[in-house]
Amino acid sequence: MIGPRVQEILRPQRRLIAGAALAMIGSTLVSLAGPLLTKVAIDRGISRGDAHVVNVAALVYVVLVLVRPVLERVVVLCSARAGERFLGDLRVAAYDKLQALSMPFFEQTRAGVLVSRLTNDVQTLTEFTRMVLVEVVGSLLLFAITLVILVWLSPLLSLVMLVSVPILVVSSLRYGRRSRPAFLALRDSVADTMSSLQEGLTGVRVVQSFSRESDRYTSYRRRSRAQVSAWQRISVVNIGFFPLIAFAQSLTLAAVLVVGGYLERHGRVSVGTIVAFALYLISLFDPIARLGDWFSEFQSGRAALTKISGLLDEPVTVAGGSTPLPRDGALVADGVTFAYDGTAPAVAGVTLELEPGEHLALVGATGAGKSTLAKLLVRAYDPGAGAVRFGGVDLREAPLDELRRRIVFVPQEGHLFSGSLFDNIRLARPEASDDEVRAALRAIGALERFESLPDGLATDVQSRGVRLSSGERQLVSIARVALVDPAVIVLDEATSSLDPQTEAAVEQALAALARGRTVVTIAHRLSTAERADRVAVMEDARLVEVASHDELVENGERYARLWASWQAGLTVNGTTTGTSRSG
Repeated sequence: MIGPRVQEILRPQRRLIAGAALAMIGSTLVSLAGPLLTKVAIDRGISRGDAHVVNVAALVYVVLVLVRPVLERVVVLCSARAGERFLGDLRVAAYDKLQALSMPFFEQTRAGVLVSRLTNDVQTLTEFTRMVLVEVVGSLLLFAITLVILVWLSPLLSLVMLVSVPILVVSSLRYGRRSRPAFLALRDSVADTMSSLQEGLTGVRVVQSFSRESDRYTSYRRRSRAQVSAWQRISVVNIGFFPLIAFAQSLTLAAVLVVGGYLERHGRVSVGTIVAFALYLISLFDPIARLGDWFSEFQSGRAALTKISGLLDEPVTVAGGSTPLPRDGALVADGVTFAYDGTAPAVAGVTLELEPGEHLALVGATGAGKSTLAKLLVRAYDPGAGAVRFGGVDLREAPLDELRRRIVFVPQEGHLFSGSLFDNIRLARPEASDDEVRAALRAIGALERFESLPDGLATDVQSRGVRLSSGERQLVSIARVALVDPAVIVLDEATSSLDPQTEAAVEQALAALARGRTVVTIAHRLSTAERADRVAVMEDARLVEVASHDELVENGERYARLWASWQAGLTVNGTTTGTSRSG
């Protein structure tokens, strides 16, 4: 249940946990002293007419009653403080782990599931550590010590308790076997519902554009009902367990009174022993009953901890090395092969070399392998075979932070966070000054555009940058790259969905950014490929042609056919192509 990472997070709270444990032991011993004092008062005081014994027993009991709340307060304070610190560290560690995990993990796991891990599961653990854990541990301790005292008081009466053992064993085993998968299924159901909610909210514009609100409602309702069904299955499990505990307690108490009366008549046990035994017997079943009451919460917390522990122990598939990267150098893919989840290769045996300052365009049909090759060049993935090198260094051997400064990926649409333009651009290099941010914007020709906003670069762009246009968001993304000043830029063509005026501004910024740098562009339009130094054509996961635009057109092979089709499409639409070339 608890992975090594969770144990490491829990370790600093050992003193508080030890303090809570000692106070809990003291509180349990105090609560168990009552029946023994009752036995002494009956057998040595009331039966012999000795009022002094009765008074002393009563006085000791009053003192213990006053001490017990103090011990219980220590238990609550220590356990609560340890629990809150542990959960705070756990929440931060889980988020930190999410930041460290590689792109394959995020492409295989829904965002709503991850949100559920850091919200619902952590909230469940909050209740678990504040109340349930204390109750469960206290009940187990009370049960163990009570059982020892009962055997010490009367081995014969202790044998009578065996009448309830078959009922308790069978019901407990059955409950444990059915409850754990039920609670794990509940955590998965909660995560599924959270994922549906998150997807529905983030995609609300698309849903409303096509008037599919009813479909999203149906989908969410189905998941919500599945979550209710998961709770109902847990309720059925509980219903089959708790009444059996109450029946076992009544049966055992009746048997002890009958056998105890018989033994007392034959002088085998005293009246005080029978009374104390009956009181302890109630105390014995009381923790069992409370364990039953709290077991559902215990299992829920256990399931939540299992899920979070699994997240913390998730392996990082793209880890950094220690070999420094040179400032400049050739970017080389050497016999690179990669497949998603053991399927057919998305990139197969690709060998490609880019000289410093070269501009390469990747072209090909959808699914040809362009984006996958680009991800391998920036080391979002590691190849299954072959290697990607920069300046002669295998990217797998380079430190990740250094790699991200040398080789930068620019997505088709820049993602912005709530906060100012300063904050969003500085995301690429947090230590950068305001003047350095302005210099980055000036370098791509976008400084005046953003300084003309009402609050200038202090403008709050709000969540996902909704206060900016798509072109402005892309300019922010380009400014981040300029701030880092990388040697290689891998670009998912960023102008294919922009209006002509905005496209011109973004292309100007990209041209400024590309000067003196190696650039790889995933070209969705062949006019982009025309301006590149070389064009690499991908087909069915393989690199089938590499040459300049003019050479490929002259050769009359695959790229030439793509170019002819592209030209024909432009002619039909009544447009002309720009044939100006730039490095």
